[in-house]
Amino acid sequence: MRRRPRQSTTQPGFAPAAELTAAIAPAVVHAVVQERRRLAPAIASALKDRPRVRDLKDRGGITRSLRALLRWWGWIETLHLRRAEEQLLLASLLDLPEVSAFGRVWAARIARPVDRLVPVGDAPGWTGRAEGLKRWLGVQAVNADPWRLFPAWMRDHVPIPPGEATPKVRRLDLLAALQTRSPSWVAVRGGDPKAIWNELREAELKPWIHRRVVSAAKLPPETDLASIESFESGRLVIQDLASQAVGLVCDPDPGERWWDVRGEVDGGLVALHLAALMGGKGSVVCTFDAERRRHEAALRLRRSAFHNVTTKLREGQHPVGKAASFDGVVVEPPSSGTGTWRRHPDARWSVAAEDIPRLAAEQLRLLDVASTRIKPGGTLVYTVPTLTRAETSGVIEAFLEQHGGYQLQPFPHPLEDTTTGGTVTIWPHLHDGDGRFIARMIRTTSPAGA
Repeated sequence: MRRRPRQSTTQPGFAPAAELTAAIAPAVVHAVVQERRRLAPAIASALKDRPRVRDLKDRGGITRSLRALLRWWGWIETLHLRRAEEQLLLASLLDLPEVSAFGRVWAARIARPVDRLVPVGDAPGWTGRAEGLKRWLGVQAVNADPWRLFPAWMRDHVPIPPGEATPKVRRLDLLAALQTRSPSWVAVRGGDPKAIWNELREAELKPWIHRRVVSAAKLPPETDLASIESFESGRLVIQDLASQAVGLVCDPDPGERWWDVRGEVDGGLVALHLAALMGGKGSVVCTFDAERRRHEAALRLRRSAFHNVTTKLREGQHPVGKAASFDGVVVEPPSSGTGTWRRHPDARWSVAAEDIPRLAAEQLRLLDVASTRIKPGGTLVYTVPTLTRAETSGVIEAFLEQHGGYQLQPFPHPLEDTTTGGTVTIWPHLHDGDGRFIARMIRTTSPAGA
């Protein structure tokens, strides 16, 4: 069994992929930063006419390297480095705790001695990262302003995180978390968690089990689970901790009927979690806006231990089912995705300030549509993997103002030993997952005419 992600090596087989990464990097960065395209399609477009791409060793290294470059682009861009190999090598040194196989190739191309390279990917705080820049440039002082790594609009749209430190320190802690590579959170969805954690240990993996959510565990970034039997059988899934918190907030009972409005956001993982929490009893309808994503989720769900999830293609703006026919509905509309920037650093360059109010309006509209399908006494959960005020508390305030038959419903914090007033924000630097907002509401009145 493979025990961990690919490690640094000097094997010559990595050279073609490293060289190809440098060749396409300028086009990919331009597509993401200037044209506001996402990383995956930008890479696909750049590789479209390249021969023998499928034969490359470590194709995943291309994506990981370009992801690191975009994570640190705010600093690297201002240095005006002449060659893509320089940009990529510096990004990898800032991102990783050791010199990677690709990094060794780039160092050779630009005549940088490998034994003099200093990776600072595991350096604590911003001071250590600034030291990495100093060593690269050979100077005594550098402008390592963390805010340069993020779009300018973030400062005005994301609130100050909670805590006892000064507001400045709390914000810097959040930025630091968004600059770290995201761990791989996994979840047990069928079977005994203890047995599955033992299986990982036998494969020389070391799961860190969450103290409150015993079915959730953290593994190092990009851990390879391909040879793990429970993963192959669908009993173990990769799901960020903040996403797992959504199902816990929903807290469905066996036999209930739930609707996951946009299961395509996470490939049906929230719907699968609802099914597991219901013990396979009752039903979950998971709807998608695209047939390809519905089909992919259906294949994944078919492998699971629970068969009470139905996938459907949503027809335009029409809601599923009859009015007041669901015990619960969970809504995750499109968002700016600020909470996912540690996993998808390219996403920070794909959203502009003027997109925020447009997204908030669409979120409110979807929430309004979903609210018509909930029974009196039923649960409406709204969640977005973002931290902006307009898309989180702003949407909920507008919804409650327009819908007198709904009110916030307090619930236990899914990851802490506290109780919420009906909303919770999962912070990357406090919970080591994505940033995410979750609100839980209850329908207190019958729909008109019922």
